[in-house]
Amino acid sequence: MNMKFCKFLIISIFLNISLYANIAKEFPSYRYVFNEFDIDESYLYDRDFQNFVNKNKYRYRKLFISAINRGQLIIPTMREIMYEKNISPLFLYLSMVESAFKTHAISSSSAGGLWQFVKNTAIDEKMQVNSIIDERYDPVKSTIGAIDYLHKIHDNLGKWYLTAMAYNCGAGCVQNSIDRARSNDLKRLINPNANYIRKETRDYIKKILLFAMIGENYLFKANDNLGEMKYKFDGDKITPVRVRGGERLQNIANMLRMDYSILKKINRHLKKDFVPKYSNIMVNIPTSRVQMFHNIYGNQRRARNQY
Repeated sequence: MNMKFCKFLIISIFLNISLYANIAKEFPSYRYVFNEFDIDESYLYDRDFQNFVNKNKYRYRKLFISAINRGQLIIPTMREIMYEKNISPLFLYLSMVESAFKTHAISSSSAGGLWQFVKNTAIDEKMQVNSIIDERYDPVKSTIGAIDYLHKIHDNLGKWYLTAMAYNCGAGCVQNSIDRARSNDLKRLINPNANYIRKETRDYIKKILLFAMIGENYLFKANDNLGEMKYKFDGDKITPVRVRGGERLQNIANMLRMDYSILKKINRHLKKDFVPKYSNIMVNIPTSRVQMFHNIYGNQRRARNQY
């Protein structure tokens, strides 16, 4: 081994350890995040991931803030469903990557909603998708469907980081990549030089991890309170209620004395802005308005039944 190569190797090792130490110090949340996704802590030594973090951390903090500010009613609802259905609340960041919490998000491949379901997968997950109703855009129904879908993938692949990757490219895609790599080790599987799996999926899992490290850092770093933004909306969430067929969203907004745009944001599954007659479709309202809804709507129905 010649002297130049030895020096190069020593410098490379030193730089790698230095980058590891810097990221570990800046994001002490990485241990918690990696554990939730079944990733070995040694992945932080991966030079490709280190470069990704250092290149994107400032831009992703801005994207994080923008996404969280859209999360009124949505984030607390998602977290509650995740706890109820026994999946890590860190899968919130998968939805952040998919849609940035835009309930109206639609991709070039016609995937839609907070979880970017394609039509056939949504139907498989028992969502209605037609010209009047599209439950991919229902924050409650789509979150339940996404978590059930993630559990099915996990039952097949066995690791949560593989599950997250499969959400992007499919379980078959991930399994084929594992077969080619002869390993399910994350570092090996997404090695950019080996090309075992497509670049979009390699970047996808790194995006989720970085958003999660940003979002959970407040738990481990005293002067980093960015992640606490997730809880600023905790005073309210979404509750589905039943209304009569033909009821219009604008009438419900007026009844509840709330901004129509907020009600529409959490009811984009109602494509025509009204509840179809003879359907079992629910309307989402803020939990803080449920008592008002029952008082006013119940009285209106009783009054109509008297005539």
